[in-house]
Amino acid sequence: MILVILDGLGDERNPKLDGKTPLEYISKELKTLNRMASEGYLGMVSIVGYGIPPSSDMGHLAIFGYDLEKDYPGRGYFEAIGMGLKLEKGDVAFRTNFATVRKEGNKLIIVDRRAGRISGKDAEVLAKDLSEEFKRRGLPVEFIHTVEHRGVLVIKSDGKKLSNKITDTDPHEIGAPVLKSLPYEGLSGEELEAAKRTAEILNEALKVSYEFLDSHPLNKEREEKGLLKANVILARGAGIIKDLTPFKEKWGVDGAFVAGGPLYKGVARAIGLKEIHVEGATGTVKTNLKGKVEGTIKALDEGYEFVFLHIKGTDTLSHDKKAKEKAEFIKKIDEALAPLLELENVVIAVTGDHSTSSLRGHHIGLPVPIVFWTDGQKPFKQRAFDEATCSATGELRIFGKDILPLLLDFANRTMELGFRPSPKPVFYTGFFSPPLEL
Repeated sequence: MILVILDGLGDERNPKLDGKTPLEYISKELKTLNRMASEGYLGMVSIVGYGIPPSSDMGHLAIFGYDLEKDYPGRGYFEAIGMGLKLEKGDVAFRTNFATVRKEGNKLIIVDRRAGRISGKDAEVLAKDLSEEFKRRGLPVEFIHTVEHRGVLVIKSDGKKLSNKITDTDPHEIGAPVLKSLPYEGLSGEELEAAKRTAEILNEALKVSYEFLDSHPLNKEREEKGLLKANVILARGAGIIKDLTPFKEKWGVDGAFVAGGPLYKGVARAIGLKEIHVEGATGTVKTNLKGKVEGTIKALDEGYEFVFLHIKGTDTLSHDKKAKEKAEFIKKIDEALAPLLELENVVIAVTGDHSTSSLRGHHIGLPVPIVFWTDGQKPFKQRAFDEATCSATGELRIFGKDILPLLLDFANRTMELGFRPSPKPVFYTGFFSPPLEL
């Protein structure tokens, strides 16, 4: 079984694409996905509920069948373990962005939330120097660069109680001020004091980041070259250690994953999927698509029954409002996925973790196209894999939590694993009982 998640796959109609979505715009050129659509089952999936635009970590956790109210640890936890950081119990981790801000009075106003998508050596140098500055000032904070403009910040507990029940500092909007982190409303007692302590440390770290980065020599050089300064870090998604039910225990199959971005590696590691390392899997548009598909096939050859393949670039191009580039990237993905259809005894699902508008540049609540395909099927009828076709002719209208049960059912594993009808799959021990002897 293979689950391919094209991050931010779904979209909305764009005037720059003749009133079509990127997927609709390029769909006639998609040989692999259109074959899957013609031979398989199509539909639309609402990941966490109609009209709700989930974050990527919540979207993936929902798809893997976990309860977001009980199981969600906060995005920072996934980002941290995705980068191989070891968190101690009590630590609080955050996803961060390098951003560009201008000072107006005593406020910092967002110019670019991603500092022009700063990456490479510049981002690494700034992160390393800022981390050393945090230590020099005695802040109980660790900070590392991950991919492009992204990073991870960890507040160490050092024996003092901390809390992830604090608000983000990223307003998610150009022209808005950097926000002050505050404890959640409704907290009291020790819980409130822990949240206050955590928010105060985070706010101090962000002030230090601006003071230090704004005058950093590298940022001066970037400014002289006409590049945006990366002169502050924004933090969001406070996360803590949480033990999640292992994927094998939940679904009865061994699983592996192929991914480049720390967040997706983190979600997969948190539920016990094993990583298949692929050289050049960067979590960017320039990722090694061919290598990722080869890694997926390798995982099956090694005996894993389930493989999760993640591709990030579709979401990145949506956030950058590059609709045509998103369409062209989908075509590259389509070409790269072709070898999967040559496998025998395989079930493949292709979908997204949410829709991302290349018109508005952020996640939206529209459902996402999905296709389930098994080898050896004859074409049902010629169909395209895009929003219009999946909505008009698709057989399925499902939620994210339905994807794994359907994948198992198409693989004819439902009865074998002992699932019986229930809002949540449970093991029915009767399927493992010995025969009655007379």
